[in-house]
Amino acid sequence: MAEETSIPEPEIVKISVFTPLIYVAVVLSLFITFSIYYRRRRLQSFTKIEPLFKENYNAILYQQLKEQFTDPDVSKDKKPHEKVMKAALIRRAAEAIRRSMKLKENEGAFNKMYQNGLIGDDIFKQYEFQVKFQELELKEIVNECEGYKKGWIQSFFPLAQEVCFNEALRRRLSSLN
Repeated sequence: MAEETSIPEPEIVKISVFTPLIYVAVVLSLFITFSIYYRRRRLQSFTKIEPLFKENYNAILYQQLKEQFTDPDVSKDKKPHEKVMKAALIRRAAEAIRRSMKLKENEGAFNKMYQNGLIGDDIFKQYEFQVKFQELELKEIVNECEGYKKGWIQSFFPLAQEVCFNEALRRRLSSLN
């Protein structure tokens, strides 16, 4: 007689319904923890970046005036006039335009120096950060301008650009004397 080989029956392992749910919960919690940690580290690296330009005194002045203008505790006599607010916004915009023009005219030089390895990643990151900051500054100025008067933006930026060019001309003339 031939020997009969019996194939053992596969053992059936019963898995609870909660096992995949627990697995998904653990993976999701690890992903969320990593995401929070990564974002905090990235935010800390942004705070360490030094700006290319000095402080923007026109923006600081405008923010202080705006706080006084919108503060309900300040009496009407001490609130700045709307014309003063508009003039401060124009000065802020002129400074933002000047900085944006400086960044744009130096863009080619920064890119070339970075490609050639003459400047490091930290300086190029500084430059990129400043470009993004100036874009946000201009968007904020547009929103502020539209808050004063709808449609004022068409005449606002040419006026701010003219103020910027006049200041540049004044600086050049004073340096010649």
